[in-house]
Amino acid sequence: MNGIRIDHFTHPFARFAGAASWLLPIGIALAFAGCAGAGGGKAGSSSRGGVAGTVYSPAEGVYVYVYKKGSGPHGPAEVILPAPTSADGSFSVELPPGEYTLVARRRSNQDSAGPLSPGDQRSDPVDVTVTAGGISRNNPVLNIKEDSGLRSFVSPKGWTTIIAGTVKDADGEPLAGARVHVYTYVQMSERPKYVSERTGPDGKYAVFLPKGGTYYLAARDRFGGPPRIGDLYGRFDEGSINPMGVVVLDGEKREGIDISVFRVW
Repeated sequence: MNGIRIDHFTHPFARFAGAASWLLPIGIALAFAGCAGAGGGKAGSSSRGGVAGTVYSPAEGVYVYVYKKGSGPHGPAEVILPAPTSADGSFSVELPPGEYTLVARRRSNQDSAGPLSPGDQRSDPVDVTVTAGGISRNNPVLNIKEDSGLRSFVSPKGWTTIIAGTVKDADGEPLAGARVHVYTYVQMSERPKYVSERTGPDGKYAVFLPKGGTYYLAARDRFGGPPRIGDLYGRFDEGSINPMGVVVLDGEKREGIDISVFRVW
């Protein structure tokens, strides 16, 4: 396997066990500003480009993340390669022309997303410029090193607007190890704006927000990307087919916003 190229990928529709008869499309088009997605074009087309390289020494099982330059490589990425690097450490990704920052990460739990834990590894951010006309042959090389400055995606605790509740499994029992993702659009197809810490044995969560508003919540056991077969996933919907918005005022703490998750299959 010489590398991994992103064109366009979708996943079959999945349904949650025990939920009402509604389907969750878990395919996704990798969206960029002014572009419908990261796929749909050929590597040699005049409107597309890309980057490729090797994670050394070489490193297997590494995920490569692509951020828009200037967005800061610490939150959810614009693109995550759908599979980790192979034994030779190579990767490639097709992108619209523009400026990007690449980061490589390898987690001991082999997950593709989420805050790093002690012992996980990452590369320094690498800035790259993608031009039209095919995959760039000036490939960036990412050198893995031990991550010493771990970062969390958790919102600042200085914010006083809070949504809180309990994440529960299909049997109604508290679920540990889940995160609550908060969106500002009912479609919930964009990257989450805010993310909670993982729930403990009591299943309780609290999301800190900068201001009041209407928010849409989903709970899941894996951070980032569309839900995959085997994931635990659920939205706050109060038994409705569609997600329900949670209205919270500035400085208010809305409690009792419980979310049930189900296994995607």
